[in-house]
Amino acid sequence: MKINNFFDWLQKKEEKIEVSLTIPKIVRISTIGVTVIFISALIIGVIVAQLDPDGYNIIDNYISDLGSFNHTPLPYFLDYGAMISAFLSIPIIFYMEKQFAPLPKDAKDLQNYSRMRFRLSSIGFLWMLIGVVGFFGIGLFSEDRTTSLGLHMIFSIIVFSGFVIAGIFFGLLITFYPTRITRPIGIFMIFGPPIVAIIFLLNFPPSKPFWEWMLMISIFLWIIPVGIILIKKTSKKLDLK
Repeated sequence: MKINNFFDWLQKKEEKIEVSLTIPKIVRISTIGVTVIFISALIIGVIVAQLDPDGYNIIDNYISDLGSFNHTPLPYFLDYGAMISAFLSIPIIFYMEKQFAPLPKDAKDLQNYSRMRFRLSSIGFLWMLIGVVGFFGIGLFSEDRTTSLGLHMIFSIIVFSGFVIAGIFFGLLITFYPTRITRPIGIFMIFGPPIVAIIFLLNFPPSKPFWEWMLMISIFLWIIPVGIILIKKTSKKLDLK
């Protein structure tokens, strides 16, 4: 009986945390914060990296090189930008799952309830969380702070795999079920980043660093539009209050 009480308490706490995280104002601030902070960190990081004697360009340098003293005099922009953005992404991920596959509230909603839609949303949500863990990890274990276990490389694989796979499942949901996101974005999520990821793994010309940059951009090309739509949706909810 005590075990059941513990699980009931845990479930209530989980529901309370989820409700707090998905408050429209928090989601709006988080979405704007992630977009501004990480893109600014990348742009400033690339500009500062030009002060290095060897310079910096996307043909010869990986994204991770922005976090190493070997390639830039100030590697902190990428590191802290990634960690802060990962933290701010958490409310967005919970909100996405809540909006893409809302739980039925009454008998009418239950009749239109789709288990497949819920599964696609849940799997996408899980892989987004995995991607965020990798996102935080690449900042915490930068090229200069990586260990003999190669933690930076491991977290790099985790972040790209997480966001690419999450995009596939969310893309399937958007393509086959009605959402506020347009179907062309959903189709791009299914095919765009995975194709770029394959090109990266096959090491096509001009270089592997170039295709790593293209992979990140292809992920941004669906995350940013989804984020903009989220902002509009949460802004409308705030205006109604």
